[in-house]
Amino acid sequence: MEQTCAACAMEWSIQLEKGLRSGKPGVPVKAILQMGPYLQRWSRELECGIVSNAMFDLVPGEDQLFANTILLRLADAFRGGNTQIRLSVVRVFLIERKHRDNRKHNQCKGLLSMGRVANHVELLKRVKSVFNSGGDSESNALALVLFGCWADFANANAQIRYLILSSLVSPHDNQVRASLFAAGCFCEISVDFACITLEMLFNMMNSPAVSLPIKLAAAQVFAKFKCSYSVAKKAYKIGLELISNSSNEDILVIMLFSLSKLASVCTLLTSNHVDFLVSFLERQLTSHVHETALRCIHFLFRNNPALKLYCNTSFEVPDGQALSPSEYEAWKGDWTDDEMVEQVIIGL
Repeated sequence: MEQTCAACAMEWSIQLEKGLRSGKPGVPVKAILQMGPYLQRWSRELECGIVSNAMFDLVPGEDQLFANTILLRLADAFRGGNTQIRLSVVRVFLIERKHRDNRKHNQCKGLLSMGRVANHVELLKRVKSVFNSGGDSESNALALVLFGCWADFANANAQIRYLILSSLVSPHDNQVRASLFAAGCFCEISVDFACITLEMLFNMMNSPAVSLPIKLAAAQVFAKFKCSYSVAKKAYKIGLELISNSSNEDILVIMLFSLSKLASVCTLLTSNHVDFLVSFLERQLTSHVHETALRCIHFLFRNNPALKLYCNTSFEVPDGQALSPSEYEAWKGDWTDDEMVEQVIIGL
């Protein structure tokens, strides 16, 4: 029988410790990055029960002990490391987050869920110390990305919430991008945070002082307001207002995509959005915006085949404008998160 992650945890912890202590160039980074697939696999496993613990001679709670040890070592490496070390720690948690929704069992809470991270206060304290040290905006940006990856337990911390929201108005673009990523992660699970963020995003999108690249990043966050129907409905309404008031092709494309993603997880919004997209196609549009609207319709129909039964339209997507299977899977996923974080990393 293949060993569970809990049974491998001691060996992984030792590997990480040895790698971090090594003075050879590149070894600490390699040891950190090796943890990414481990944490990803661990998040997909069910928590160990009495039977599985006994099978591998584990003491109850031993798996959680080593998991917390690994997480703390990564947080310590982030706190005391250089930019390369910090970036590698961020990449590890991005790997875990990217595959978090692809668990085999719905009852899998994930390794970084609130109930499984016993020392979440210490983790946040270590990363927050980097932000509070008055360091460079690059380190602050990486800390914000980590807070986003840890949203499940970081969301309850008022100081972390403040750091994210205040960074939305930072003069440093990479820090704003990172705070937008973190805010999006928080908006998926917190109603009150989502309401505050939504108001700030609306002001950002309408401000002439905000650059176009930042507005495009902010537009991507509208896909994240899915913590409740009331929040999703409010975000959708504001998104439609932004579309009606914008003539910028790039903003229109991102907003159409984001609202389609948002509507796809809320049946009560989906049919209304299809009707909006069909009517939107009647406007004078550039070829890029027109194509995006068509692909959004196809995405929604493919995501919910029964949608045509209760939409007020018999619209069919023309041949050649539909999403390929790989494109559809990409649209279903959070590739916009990858894009946003990559822009943060490029800016380092």
